[in-house]
Amino acid sequence: MEDLVLWKPLYYTSIGLFIISIVSFPFSSTWSIIIVLFLVSLWSRIPGFIHFIFNQLSLNDFFIFIISAHVNGLIGGLFGVSTMLAGQFFGPNTWPPYTFRSCVSYFVGGLSVPLILNFTGGVNIAALFAFEGVSYAIYYLLVILFWRGEIGLEIAILPVVIFFDFFLNSIWLKSFGVFLDKLVTGGISSGWPFLIFAGIILGFILLAKNSKKVGDFLESLWSRIGGEKKKSGETFTEELNKGEEF
Repeated sequence: MEDLVLWKPLYYTSIGLFIISIVSFPFSSTWSIIIVLFLVSLWSRIPGFIHFIFNQLSLNDFFIFIISAHVNGLIGGLFGVSTMLAGQFFGPNTWPPYTFRSCVSYFVGGLSVPLILNFTGGVNIAALFAFEGVSYAIYYLLVILFWRGEIGLEIAILPVVIFFDFFLNSIWLKSFGVFLDKLVTGGISSGWPFLIFAGIILGFILLAKNSKKVGDFLESLWSRIGGEKKKSGETFTEELNKGEEF
């Protein structure tokens, strides 16, 4: 599992950024919260590096939307790019074309949020879905133009991706949208949010450390109810590599 995730650099970087977030809070509560959201977003991607079944647990696009809506689109877009590039660094087996496509789609999606809010009248489900729609359009346009060999795989996983990105993110927005709005725009008056975020990061760390076992169990369970089990040792990245590039 060491070759899938650079654990020590990830731990040291996480501790350093968390300390920076706390120290910077008196000077800029907004940037302090953005740093914490970056850490949560990064760690939410780690379980997916180890087992493909956890790929859709990533909170990256949801946080991009929140930051773009309450700070500005450029910062939101750069937030998305930075989390994807950090994921590529700490998860060296991540498929580079996927990282590139996601960086471009997230950046354009983040920039589009202020315009979207003008049409939807504020932060709501319609705005979230429009942001996801823009990001999807850019992502799949890049696939069609430059990675046609992966179209079949992208279409195959599209229903699952849409379910998690649209349905699950709408739940996050309804549940935590107001809370994050107050954090990003108004700051915090106590240390509880930092403890909550620390707990969330710890949860993702525990899941990441056990994601191979949990993922294999879920995959085995799926095969028993009629799904096709992947070959032993086969990863999502290896599947992507099977596609013939245009």
